[in-house]
Amino acid sequence: MRALVLDAGWNPRPDYDLSDDERERRLAMNSSQTWQHPELAVEERERPEPADDEVLVRVRYAGVCGSDVSMLETDGEGYMHYSAYTKLPTVTGHEFSGEVVETGRDANLFEEGDPVTAEVTDYCGRCQMCRQGFRGHCENFEQVGFTMDGAFAEFVAVPEKLVWDVSELAEQYDDEDRLFRAAATIEPSTISYHGLFTRADDIVPGDYHVYHGAGPIGLTGMNVSRAAGAGKVIAFEPSDERREIARNLGFEHVYDPIEVDPVETMADVTDGAGADVHVETSGAVAATYPVIQETLAEGANVVHISNAGSDPDLALRKYQGNSAQLYGAEGHTGQQVYPRTIRLMAAGHIDNLPIVTSTFDLEDADEAVRRAAERVDGKVLVEM
Repeated sequence: MRALVLDAGWNPRPDYDLSDDERERRLAMNSSQTWQHPELAVEERERPEPADDEVLVRVRYAGVCGSDVSMLETDGEGYMHYSAYTKLPTVTGHEFSGEVVETGRDANLFEEGDPVTAEVTDYCGRCQMCRQGFRGHCENFEQVGFTMDGAFAEFVAVPEKLVWDVSELAEQYDDEDRLFRAAATIEPSTISYHGLFTRADDIVPGDYHVYHGAGPIGLTGMNVSRAAGAGKVIAFEPSDERREIARNLGFEHVYDPIEVDPVETMADVTDGAGADVHVETSGAVAATYPVIQETLAEGANVVHISNAGSDPDLALRKYQGNSAQLYGAEGHTGQQVYPRTIRLMAAGHIDNLPIVTSTFDLEDADEAVRRAAERVDGKVLVEM
């Protein structure tokens, strides 16, 4: 089968303290400290055979994530920008849809032909984190497209417990191709859903939501916020193209933070009340957090989703004085995040298809990642 494979040289920085597990398995916990000169290439690989507890999926569409881009981008010494977990070489891609073609001996939840998508983080269920219910922080985790082969391929084998049926999307998409395209956007939608409704507390209908960054995560998150009854959804995004996508989705309050004063703009839009919910999806924290702390509504929730390359200066007195909360949100595992997001899409409350602005064939998957690196698209898909 054809697959997009990421490889790089294992060359830990001299001042990086490698763990024993990293040294033995070459599974990097901070890839920006270990992998040098990453390269992407479409290769021929053997079709995977599903393990006893796995489902083999024929991939229809896979989305390019910002993490896929940052695994290719490098600093001046050639080390990849991506600062989380990888084991290379690997087939990348983790936002996908497809149809079941085979199941392992112990996998019985799905049948051949079922349309599906899947979560990213495989968890053991036995470690202390899993036993406490924090499966997304499993001590023995693996991740599709990062530490195990992913979905920029004709086929991907995924643990059955991570797989979700998406056939109910047919209620909104009577065309099979549109159903699979929409299903490939479920994963990024679950990122914001998890941040808003399983990490943060007391977010209620009528709240004013502000997205700092309207890239793929921000745009899908704005759709989630609107579906959940946000009083207003406001976005600040410097890209002309992405602001236009947001407006085409029906969002009125979309602004260029370079051209307008975000603090003054939010005061005007909220009649001085400030934002009840801030969602940081840009990663440009040096610019966004000074705005956030000046526009906190009383009891505001700040949800941090982006993978920032630096730490912002926080004026803790601002948070204390406004009884505000700052929540870190990573991933989407557990708490029924996937099925609930699928239900919202099936009911027509979320339609991400207008966010898809570029589609590439698998043979050009490396170009799809480079296109996403230009940061002008909503969502870039690869079609198998």
